[in-house]
Amino acid sequence: MGTRILVIEDEPQLRDNIRELLEVNDYEVRVLDSGDTIVETMQQFKPDLILCDIRMPRHDGYWVLNEVRKLKPIGALPFIFISAKVERRDIRVGMDLGADDYLTKPFSSEELLSAIQARLSRIDDLKSRIEEDGQDASIPKARPEDFKVLTPSEKRILFLIAQNATSLEIANRFLISLKTVENHRSKITSKLGLKGHLSLLRYCLNNKSVILEQNWR
Repeated sequence: MGTRILVIEDEPQLRDNIRELLEVNDYEVRVLDSGDTIVETMQQFKPDLILCDIRMPRHDGYWVLNEVRKLKPIGALPFIFISAKVERRDIRVGMDLGADDYLTKPFSSEELLSAIQARLSRIDDLKSRIEEDGQDASIPKARPEDFKVLTPSEKRILFLIAQNATSLEIANRFLISLKTVENHRSKITSKLGLKGHLSLLRYCLNNKSVILEQNWR
């Protein structure tokens, strides 16, 4: 079975164009014109990645993302917003809710395919690195109370790590240095009782749905 992508877009022409482009590139595609049936579709189709518009009737994309993240463990998948909304505030809202990327309309076919492949490749690379690491094979199951030891900044950074953000992306997001990000990562690792960088990545991968459902803004 190929990589499955769910497209949620209320504009018929754009929705059809995206579906055709993805199918030509060997993706298995399911399309919806709204997020009304997102829970049922997630359970039946089990996508590997979601493309979702923000401005839609009845339920907007933020609502869809929130519903997706509630579904464990299938809701912990790459989620990319596609929207004409371009204000930094709107992008921040989406990222704070747990979105992985944001494409602004109009976008080219190359931009869309590149964004999809980047997110899927990052997941595959992370899994490969963790599988190759022979240390710290036993990773604890996350509980909300475990995060009480973290500062607000550390919680926000852990949230982004769980979204597969790189240290550079985190630094750019919070306008801090790479050294500061790495210091935060080390403190998070220590406070959660983990051993090393890959252990933190493994922890985030195994507990992504729990981390993303936290109200860390």
